[in-house]
Amino acid sequence: MFAAYKSNMSPKKVCVVGSGNWGSVIAKIVGLNVRDKPESYHSTVPMYVYEEMIDGVPLTQIINTKHENVKYLPGFPLPTNVVAVPDVVKCVEDADILVFVLPHQFMTRICKQLEGKVKLSAIGVTLVKGLDVGANGELDLISNVIRRSLHIECAVLMGANVAPDVAKEDFCEATLGCKNDALGRQLKEIFQTHYFRIVVVPDEDTVEMCGALKNIVAMGAAS
Repeated sequence: MFAAYKSNMSPKKVCVVGSGNWGSVIAKIVGLNVRDKPESYHSTVPMYVYEEMIDGVPLTQIINTKHENVKYLPGFPLPTNVVAVPDVVKCVEDADILVFVLPHQFMTRICKQLEGKVKLSAIGVTLVKGLDVGANGELDLISNVIRRSLHIECAVLMGANVAPDVAKEDFCEATLGCKNDALGRQLKEIFQTHYFRIVVVPDEDTVEMCGALKNIVAMGAAS
């Protein structure tokens, strides 16, 4: 999978699957980064948006005209090259890098919708904090759900961050787990900014488990 991804040096298409506050923040970062690297990436970043009506107007229409997610990230503009798409299959069409930023409970359903619709040379990146709970109660990593369903490799990006802080461009850090060093460096360039520092490590599973456990500890502390 990694070899097939590396061999194609044409500009990569990046999409973001998810548009909550964290998804919108990441879409903003990715949109600005790929816009500044036209030799390496397609300028347009599709962002999957679960369609909702806001005062009688579709949320995707508002995002694509006002360039702001007025429901989940109000007050923070999105780059004009981030395009809201209400159809998840259309969002991932021809994408080389799929960035998943959804609540963990929706991932199995979304992956089933995408089965057979994703390029086999693509790479996934999950920012989903949580674990999948199977029908028999067994826990599994979200990255494994993506690998099994879509037959692609999947890196992991996790950090002890909250969306409003990153949106305000407060200094934050995150860890990117990717087994392939060269690919990890390429993924880093679509996420890192002067305020959002990315460290790349090869241990994908540990990075993901730390992200999931961070939420469990936070919920326990708040209870």
